[in-house]
Amino acid sequence: MTILDEIVLYKKELLSSHYYHEKLKTLKNNNQYNQPSKKKTLKSSLANDKELSIIAEIKSKSPSVKQLPERNLSQQIKDYEAYGANAISILTDERYFGGSFERLQQLSKQTSLPVLCKDFMIDEIQVDVAKTAGASIILLIVNILTDEQLHRLYQYACQLDLEVLVEVHDSQELQRAYELNPEIIGVNNRDLKRFVTDVEHTNQILGHKKDGFYYISESGIHSQKDVAKIIHSGIDGLLIGEALMKCDDLSEFLPQLKLNKVKPCI
Repeated sequence: MTILDEIVLYKKELLSSHYYHEKLKTLKNNNQYNQPSKKKTLKSSLANDKELSIIAEIKSKSPSVKQLPERNLSQQIKDYEAYGANAISILTDERYFGGSFERLQQLSKQTSLPVLCKDFMIDEIQVDVAKTAGASIILLIVNILTDEQLHRLYQYACQLDLEVLVEVHDSQELQRAYELNPEIIGVNNRDLKRFVTDVEHTNQILGHKKDGFYYISESGIHSQKDVAKIIHSGIDGLLIGEALMKCDDLSEFLPQLKLNKVKPCI
């Protein structure tokens, strides 16, 4: 059993225990007098900016990194926005990533940027909870969903006026993603069996990509050199977490990752 299998099993246990139904009630009560504001879209940045768009992530730990530096997360959000991030990603898994929906709810109110709920979605109730907590984008991971689940959850999220980042890990999953006709596709550079990253995985997966979609490279990006390795794949943006959480000078580091896009010649 891979770590991803363990996480999905954990999500099924939470569903069975009505965790998400209780969470939904709590979050709705918290929102009673303070409704989440309408966010700008990630798509608008991906479509209009000449530079790569950055989805800057808030995370406390992960299965591969047991502890990240403790930060003032409100200040971290402000710094992300000040130094050029185009969207914020917030981990909401408690057991494996040290996040929470309460954190998402609190922080999403502190930024005008679109906010991605980074979690492992397998049921509509999770989408409801994410939206109620203030997310304007959700993540759907092709690897953990059947085609039927993928289509159902994608359509449900669209009905709720949420953007969807559809994540793939290999060429076969990319072809499954195309069947959805999504606007935004994320390529995760992490090997799901060994949980190690190789940034050039993006180049391999997008070697035969289709036009008409926006592509985000995710995981394993730690420097401008890493970005330079994959810029010619035709990506439109990056999702970066660990490197930003470890950085002590975001004013210098974050802007230098926003290289000009390069669209490959066909």
